[in-house]
Amino acid sequence: MSGDRRGGGPPGNGDNSGDLLHPLSPAPHPLPRFVDGRISAMAAPGRGRSRVYPYRRDDPEVEDSSDDDGDDDDDDDMSDDYDSDASEKSFETRKMNKWFKGFFEVIDSLTLDQVHEHTRQWHCPACKNGPGAIDWFKGLPSLVTHARTKGSKRVKLHRELAALLEEDMLRRGSSVVPSGEQFGKWKGLRESTDREIVWPPMVIVMNTLLEKDDDDKWLGMGNQELLEYFSDYAATKARHAYGPGGHRGMSVLIFESSAVGYMEAERLHKHFVDQRTDRDTWQNRRVPFLPGGKRQLYGFLARKEDMEMFNRHCQGKSRLKYEMRSHNEMVVAQMKQMSEDNQQLNYLKNKVVKTEKRSKVVEETLEAVTQKLRETMEENIFVRRKAKEKHSEYEEEMKSQETFFHDQIQNIHQATEDKVSEFERLLQEERAKARQCDVDSGTSENRRLRKEQVQRFIDCQVKDVQEFESETDQLIKAHEEKKVQLKKEYMAKELELEKEFDAALTSLMEKHKPDTFQASSS
Repeated sequence: MSGDRRGGGPPGNGDNSGDLLHPLSPAPHPLPRFVDGRISAMAAPGRGRSRVYPYRRDDPEVEDSSDDDGDDDDDDDMSDDYDSDASEKSFETRKMNKWFKGFFEVIDSLTLDQVHEHTRQWHCPACKNGPGAIDWFKGLPSLVTHARTKGSKRVKLHRELAALLEEDMLRRGSSVVPSGEQFGKWKGLRESTDREIVWPPMVIVMNTLLEKDDDDKWLGMGNQELLEYFSDYAATKARHAYGPGGHRGMSVLIFESSAVGYMEAERLHKHFVDQRTDRDTWQNRRVPFLPGGKRQLYGFLARKEDMEMFNRHCQGKSRLKYEMRSHNEMVVAQMKQMSEDNQQLNYLKNKVVKTEKRSKVVEETLEAVTQKLRETMEENIFVRRKAKEKHSEYEEEMKSQETFFHDQIQNIHQATEDKVSEFERLLQEERAKARQCDVDSGTSENRRLRKEQVQRFIDCQVKDVQEFESETDQLIKAHEEKKVQLKKEYMAKELELEKEFDAALTSLMEKHKPDTFQASSS
């Protein structure tokens, strides 16, 4: 891929391979083996254990007091008897410092129980003749805490006092804080675990040189070629560092500006660590070429000094832009948010699945209910049709019965009228016979007797007719009253029958009433 291998101007010193021969940052030196009186005392059992906590200039808890002008004279006064490198002096010599001598004479004259009395109050010897000299500290622990945390006046002197007190208590078989008071007190993690990281996430790849061209400039790996070498990792861009001598053998893989991108960069970094081609190997024991002549690539997560090295020969827009951001803000917070989003997504997915299942059950139930309703409606239509047919049959039968009985009644009425007519005819005939009787023949007595007989017959007949008519009227009236009563009873029974039918039909509808459909809310 020679098209991607680019050179630069002629090197200032004839060769820029020095970028490969020197590490990006100074290699850490092995810790020195301290052989002084302090360490020797710890190592020699015959002389007892000795621990010294000298003041450290790089102690993060110690504040700079260089701007404190009020105690310059005090610091000068103690410069003759107190050396900042206190570890070079023996413990007893340090105790005899003019600042501490009187204080430790008092300490040595007391028993351990007296030293650890809570009611005993102390002046700070390091504050003597200065601010705080008159302050009382109740109990030895409060004095040691003051000496450890003093951050503006005679800082080194206070730290030395704290170290001497701890050492003195250790030599006497105790501690600054009695063992009974140490129960339940622990030190946890640091307050902050955050650190600054290069953003967007980048992985430095070293030893990407190839060869020199005809102009004695270095050629190296191209952008696409570098991406293909690490195609298993989701890098988005690749860049190479160039200088006066061409390709500098330093390349960078740029990842997405997200927590996922950082995880990919970190995964590649760990891959380099696992195969021992990481930063430490590159800086201390690199092997540029493998057997066979291939170059060994080295890689590690980019730091600020790496990016400054990468941009050493870049000016203006050619510089690779980056910024230092908080790891907690850019990665941890995003990962937490992604975890929460993932949990929410899983919850929503499960909810959707449950909703789909519930919808399917509701759909199947609705389909079954609809089918049942359809069948019920068809059955109801059939029942209503049959009922209508039966009703028509009953009406025809009722009409037939009504016609039959009406005809019977008409026949009875006609027979009754015929009987009445015949009865009247017989009366008329008998009356006519009586009137036609010869009353003029015979003696006068006989005529009189016959007239009287005829008259009695006529009068008796008239009386019978009147009684007949009266009794007939009463009979007709009673008959009509019976008919009205019968009709009332019939109508009442018909009404009762209709009410019984309505109640029975209502009960039947309640019995076969369809259940109310309710969708499940779970």
